[in-house]
Amino acid sequence: MKLFISILVLTLIAGAAALLWPQSQSKFNAEISLNDNALVQRTAIAQTAPITTAELTTTSQTVPTKDPLLTTPTVANSTTIVTATPIAQPATSSTPATITHGNNNQLEVDGRYTILGSGTELDPYRITWDLLKSAYETMDLNGSRVTPPKRLEMLNGTFVQISGYLAPPLWGQETKELLVMLNRWDGCCVGLPPTPFDCIEAQLAAPMKLGAAHTISYGTIRGKFIVEPFKAGTFLIGLYRLEEAQTDDTKSR
Repeated sequence: MKLFISILVLTLIAGAAALLWPQSQSKFNAEISLNDNALVQRTAIAQTAPITTAELTTTSQTVPTKDPLLTTPTVANSTTIVTATPIAQPATSSTPATITHGNNNQLEVDGRYTILGSGTELDPYRITWDLLKSAYETMDLNGSRVTPPKRLEMLNGTFVQISGYLAPPLWGQETKELLVMLNRWDGCCVGLPPTPFDCIEAQLAAPMKLGAAHTISYGTIRGKFIVEPFKAGTFLIGLYRLEEAQTDDTKSR
């Protein structure tokens, strides 16, 4: 009897399952079909939908900056670009010299320097170290051609006179060469070594007797002035020379 009842119960359960299974399977297939259709539709829209101008504008939208020192706006999510302002360059050596003639052979050059004399052998120009040093203000020492300013080029080939320290070679009995300097220097360790702008290489018209080694004299020298830059590689070695030079009023210092 119990076996009969068990078989009957199993039969009823199997029948109910057979009736319900087609309906649930149909519902499950319908849900899968709906999901697949929705996925296909979204994929098709994503592939065919064009990128609008508004979307492109949004991705590259610029944000103005409030910093008055920046000359370009700041771009979102990018590096800020600042325009560099060129540095003002000094007057070039090609600028003509301004010369004003005064009384008694007096010249006012560029409103800064006073030169006395007429530039001849009998009446040489009396020049100053400030005038010679001013070449540094405008000469382009890094350029392939070093050109002195016009106020110094106009003195090239004229006779000039200047006072300074006179340094002969360190040994010998006589010499025809001197180094005329603004600052005292013994050629080795004492004093301030010269630069191309504050020294003149002088070639004497007649040999000069030498005394003790390291003798430093101070005096006045005159001669034909040559303005000729001399470079060794990228270094300016010399700028001024005196030819047919003569000295007077020299005193040991």
